[in-house]
Amino acid sequence: MRFRTHVVFSIGLTALIESALGISNIILLLGSSLVLSYLINFLIDALGHEEKNGFTHRSPRTHTMSRSFTLGLIISLLVALFLYYMTPIGAYNALIIVLMGPLTGWSHMLLDALTEGGIYIRRNGRWVRFALAHFKYNNTVLNWLFTIIGILLLIKSLVT
Repeated sequence: MRFRTHVVFSIGLTALIESALGISNIILLLGSSLVLSYLINFLIDALGHEEKNGFTHRSPRTHTMSRSFTLGLIISLLVALFLYYMTPIGAYNALIIVLMGPLTGWSHMLLDALTEGGIYIRRNGRWVRFALAHFKYNNTVLNWLFTIIGILLLIKSLVT
């Protein structure tokens, strides 16, 4: 999927879950969702794409369930610690923000698993590609579908 799609979808998803778990401060809800979504999705792609023969390909460096989870957890832990010590968000809200990092990493894997490039899983000691579907990463309909879903999730989080 396109970077924009990853970011918008995970903003909506994390905002909805943060709202359901009790974050009622709209600035904290939107700010943490936006920062986590952008940073984690950017790092997954920046660290996990490599160029071969003039084409960019995903690598198992970040495009696995465990590594995207770990990267998301590290980034969200840093963001939550920063917010906890720099603003009065409280321990409970900081914990919710920490939990959103792995979720963002996994949402990136879900969307990538729908594309022909897929994600990586371990099979017989080797990294192999796994795809739920084989859409092109730039499929306009699929990218817009998940962008709209992300926007609807965001709206739902703000209305609830």
